[in-house]
Amino acid sequence: MTVTSKIQDALPYLPPELRLPLSRLSRPDEIREIRLRLGRPMQVICGHEAFTVTAAGSCIPPEQTGILVTRPMLDSCFQSICAHSVHSWQPAIRQGFITIAGGCRVGLCGTAVMQNNRIETLRNISSMNFRIASERLGCAELLFSRIKRDLQTGGLLIAGAPSSGKTTILRDLSRLLGDMHKVCILDERGEIAAVQNGIPQFSLGTQTDIFDGYPKADGLAIAVRVMSPEFLICDEIGDEAETEHLLHALHTGVRIIAAAHAGSLQELKMRPQIKKLLDADVFRCLVMLGSGAQCGQVVTMEHWKGARI
Repeated sequence: MTVTSKIQDALPYLPPELRLPLSRLSRPDEIREIRLRLGRPMQVICGHEAFTVTAAGSCIPPEQTGILVTRPMLDSCFQSICAHSVHSWQPAIRQGFITIAGGCRVGLCGTAVMQNNRIETLRNISSMNFRIASERLGCAELLFSRIKRDLQTGGLLIAGAPSSGKTTILRDLSRLLGDMHKVCILDERGEIAAVQNGIPQFSLGTQTDIFDGYPKADGLAIAVRVMSPEFLICDEIGDEAETEHLLHALHTGVRIIAAAHAGSLQELKMRPQIKKLLDADVFRCLVMLGSGAQCGQVVTMEHWKGARI
């Protein structure tokens, strides 16, 4: 497996007071998260451990004091990730995160501004979490070898907790499938392909087409109609409209590969929208990824209808 961190894509969004110490770390490519909390030290997550960063570029225990995050630092980061056009990013801000270059995701925490019982925007940003994307070529090869035959007749649903590697596995499956089949990626949040000026920042297969920023319900309908894919790949399955379009895609012969948040396969199968898709036999295989030390590893796999693989 070849691993490429996207940390260098994320660093330019940070002000010099934060960016330079991070660039001085002995192994910056091991950073999985950069956490900024107002009035508290900047922290990085390397592997499964948290560290505070000093101005000299050293990692020290999290209870010690490093570089304190100030209001100007947070405001500078926020303007940078919004490309100095906060208004144009309101839909993403309402969801709580913005996807930046390299497919890195910046989670936002602050005070919600409500209008008509919905979040309109955020103000007084108090913390940010830069989740650093990585390309892991070959990470899905073992899984692919186990499900290759099943994908001839049905789809695949990948479940896991946050930060369990679902998006990374989806990317590598796209690469493997896209070199042999027509694949469409529905990348509503820009995380899978991280398209920049029309060019994906990851290896996704030679026959892969990307619908970047499309709401999944619209993208599903358009992809089936105009690109005649053999496989559709999408991230988190959401509302009723998306479910209906997935069902429609099934009736055209397209096989679906999707992801979903869940703590277990049992929990996954209790979600109403997922249950509806399972009952319609959209997915042939269900896969549960581990977290923590088992991040990206398949811990449970089963055929739908209950037969263990």
